Amino acid sequence: MLLGLSYFNVAHAQISTVGREFYLGFMENNRIEPNRPDLASIVISANEDAAGVIQYTNATIEFSLAAGEQFVYKFPVDGLDIIHRTSGLVENKGVYIGSSGNIAVHAFNFRDRSADGTIILPLASLGKDYWVTAHQEDFAPGVLGGGNVNFESTLLVIAIEDNTDIVIVPASPTVNTIPAGAPINVTLNKGQSYQIKGTRDLTGSRVSVVGSDAENCKNIVVFGGNKMTSIGTDCEGTTGDHLFQQIYPTFAWGKEYIHIPFKGRTSGEMIKVLASENNTQVFVNGDLKSTLNAGKFVSFVFGQDEFANITTSKPTAVTAFAKSQGCNIQNGPLASLGDPSMVTYSPNPQLIKRVVFSAVSVVGIVNHYVNVITKTSGAANTLLDGSPIGGQFLPVPGNPEYAFAQVEISSGSHTLSNPEGLIGYVYGSGFIESYAYAAGASLNNLNFETEVEYDFEVEGDKVACLGETGSWTAIPQNPLFEIFEWTFGDGTPMQEGKTVNHKFENAGTYQVKIVALSGDRSCNQIEEAFFEVNVVETSGEIEGPENVCPLIDESLYVFENPENTARVDWEVEGGEITEATDFSVRILWGNANPDAKVRAIPITQEGCRGVPVLFEVFVNESIVPGLAKGPDQICFLKNEKYSYQVKDLVNDRKYKWFVEGGILLSGGTEPEVEIQWSGVGTEGLIWYEEFSELNPSCGGVSKKLVVKVNPPMEATVKEITDFICFGSGTGKIEVEAKGGSGIYTYEWSHDSTLNAPLADQLPAGIYQLKVSDAGGCEVIFESLSIQESSEMELFGEIQTTPATCFISADGTATIKIIGGLPPYTINTTDAISLSNEIQVFNLIVGEYSLSVFDQLNCEFPISFSIASPPPLSAEFEVARFPCPGFSNGNLLATPQGGVGPYTLSWLHDGTSGISLTGISSGNYGLNITDARGCSQIVYGEMRETAPQVRMPTGFNPLDGLFQGVSNCDISFQLMVFNKWGELIYVGTQGWDGKVKGNVVPTGTYTYLTEYSFTLENEIQNRQIRGVFTLINN
Repeated sequence: MLLGLSYFNVAHAQISTVGREFYLGFMENNRIEPNRPDLASIVISANEDAAGVIQYTNATIEFSLAAGEQFVYKFPVDGLDIIHRTSGLVENKGVYIGSSGNIAVHAFNFRDRSADGTIILPLASLGKDYWVTAHQEDFAPGVLGGGNVNFESTLLVIAIEDNTDIVIVPASPTVNTIPAGAPINVTLNKGQSYQIKGTRDLTGSRVSVVGSDAENCKNIVVFGGNKMTSIGTDCEGTTGDHLFQQIYPTFAWGKEYIHIPFKGRTSGEMIKVLASENNTQVFVNGDLKSTLNAGKFVSFVFGQDEFANITTSKPTAVTAFAKSQGCNIQNGPLASLGDPSMVTYSPNPQLIKRVVFSAVSVVGIVNHYVNVITKTSGAANTLLDGSPIGGQFLPVPGNPEYAFAQVEISSGSHTLSNPEGLIGYVYGSGFIESYAYAAGASLNNLNFETEVEYDFEVEGDKVACLGETGSWTAIPQNPLFEIFEWTFGDGTPMQEGKTVNHKFENAGTYQVKIVALSGDRSCNQIEEAFFEVNVVETSGEIEGPENVCPLIDESLYVFENPENTARVDWEVEGGEITEATDFSVRILWGNANPDAKVRAIPITQEGCRGVPVLFEVFVNESIVPGLAKGPDQICFLKNEKYSYQVKDLVNDRKYKWFVEGGILLSGGTEPEVEIQWSGVGTEGLIWYEEFSELNPSCGGVSKKLVVKVNPPMEATVKEITDFICFGSGTGKIEVEAKGGSGIYTYEWSHDSTLNAPLADQLPAGIYQLKVSDAGGCEVIFESLSIQESSEMELFGEIQTTPATCFISADGTATIKIIGGLPPYTINTTDAISLSNEIQVFNLIVGEYSLSVFDQLNCEFPISFSIASPPPLSAEFEVARFPCPGFSNGNLLATPQGGVGPYTLSWLHDGTSGISLTGISSGNYGLNITDARGCSQIVYGEMRETAPQVRMPTGFNPLDGLFQGVSNCDISFQLMVFNKWGELIYVGTQGWDGKVKGNVVPTGTYTYLTEYSFTLENEIQNRQIRGVFTLINN
């Protein structure tokens, strides 16, 4: 039973492939037992720190990841087979993943020469209605597949809630003989799964949740693909590959798509366009190519350098298929690379701003790429793993609004980001091998539009203003929808109506959900739409003079430290605005007024109005100037000058400065002066008198600013990691500061939020650090370098020598390493390291998984196997069983294994032949030595058996006595009866055919022979009854 842990909270986020809860399953791949099994695996990539579980049947696997890390789980090949093999049966093979942080999940099904992967959708991105894209094809006419075979197309359904009623309408006959178009009804509980295998192409199959009311309409998971198939009837492709793709819900389909060719291939691609509505027109590069009804599709073939802009009149699903290896140009370095794979395209508007993905590392894949599409206007802002790749973008042919890049990447975890959004597809190829899947995708419902209105003008789409009531309206494309249920994600109750009013009381990011229903509220007339709103708080503070002279002062006020503010609307009480900008205002003050005010109303970029900021001004002839502006703590440096200025600069003012504990270096009547303070440990005072030139009676003296003179500060590097392992983030820099004010601030170049002397978990790079104290002392480290060692790799193949004998420990392995930081060590005792070569000794036959470590203790796992001759053994055969209590048995031995010829020695008597004779029951040892000197003692068993006694069926007294014949000496008693059952003879010897000396007549007689013997120390008694014919001549 799958538990589905409840402590994983749903985060407010863009509806995408990033989430916290997932369900998935694996469709059948073409395994070939025992040597080519199909192996299921999951790759989890963390967008942020995340801990969670993978659950299936009775298994629970925990993981814990830092942002940017990935966790790979390979399902065991023993025990439960997690891969579906059946068709039309309910199974319990759903896999649940739950996480405390946002993650992306990719699933992969690998078999040598047959592999594919898919992005996995989180629960929040699932739907209730799906049209499946799969694939199946026959070889082109006249093309022989050789040993290749094309298998069934597949679809898979998984429930995420109990009692989910589902109807599946297959577009192909199934292997269970269900015809195309015949509905299949199935009810699944949470985690249960249902696979269908089609004899033809299942593309166009519909999978829907059914129910009579909204409460029974539950989301489901759907996959499509093929067990293993070739692709390329246009190019005689025959090599097959597994196809595996999670199907996107219909609400996420769009009308505009861009096809970018796959790099590293010369075969080109096949594209399928699938319709969900009748009369759907399909255009390629502006030309009408087809008109489709619901559930129908059209395929296009594009060359290796051919781009395509695909547009449709109604929403469609567009899927790209890589072709079979034989479709490549059959000369040049790319001839053997690649095979079929499939990936569902994202509509152009479905852009995602950031995605963490994995280029899967499997045997055979040698090249990995990611195709990236973004708006041309923002292409320069695209980052891959934190580095800009804008220079690699080119305009999409025929669609200059978008730009594309084909970027070669390494295997492992990667991060793509663009503030305006992007679309990414990751794929790879090797020798007759490939995979492809979406790096990530946005899955917003494109079938709804929303509008919001306020009492003031706003700019943008779906603008949510803090503390303001907005009128929200849903505009569906389908006129059947009459009922609309709004949930704004901020804890307020659900509201019903096409237009509803809502006020966000707190700043934050919220997920708004709209459920649209027809009048009968049935499942097939329900749509859900999600979108994200960012409610920001706009704020700041006003700086300017608090005391002004009446009628003569014209003062400047500035809106400082603005947060989420694009401009400010200014208002004034007690004065007149003479000049205003977005962030400043100049005011001519009026008559004396103790309650004068400056009011700033901050406005966001979208036009939302924030809470007004008030600044009280005292208009009076007696003013109190503010403290002088300048450092109140300084770092003492001999002959250093420090600047101070009046708090508020007002026109037509005069000033007079006063200093204690320092020297005034300028005239002392300007708005700004320079001071030279006394020695370390002293305190100084500075203040000023201010009065109006126009009205000398309007003036005052400021408060005194206390200035502390601190000793100089020192900072040194306490510890730095010079080298770190390749691809790791384990670097560390620690500094130590002393002196100065004793209160230090640390500004790191890599993390503006880090204010500490220690920075750890650092990747390779050059780091800068500024250490400063409260007194203005600072030390700058310009170049703190952490270097990354080169990646450790094998130099050539691991060379092994087999063990001489099956049981001997004399095998060896020679491992040559490049990269890292030599010297190297290995985690086994019987080894020596010579420069870049490690030799491992005393190895017995078997598989070895070891790790090589360099000077930095960087780990490089290796594996190899040590061979040996087969174990020495013998096949024993009993040539003759010994009689009970006698030594007359004969045992034969045929030596096997090792390396012939063989030398034999029986432990019983030292003889050397293959036969041991004259033996009784027991176990007999044989020492076998082969041509290499390997020895092994093996044992053969000799057992006593009961004596075999046979009685004649005919008797002529002239031939001797009537008695049994035995392979052993036995004691017996013979009884003979005539045809009337009368006993005519009894004795321990054979019968001579006479009764009381007279020859009996010819005829039929019966006998009873009783004999005894000792077997395994127990006396055994046997009887033989029979009939014989006596003949007298």
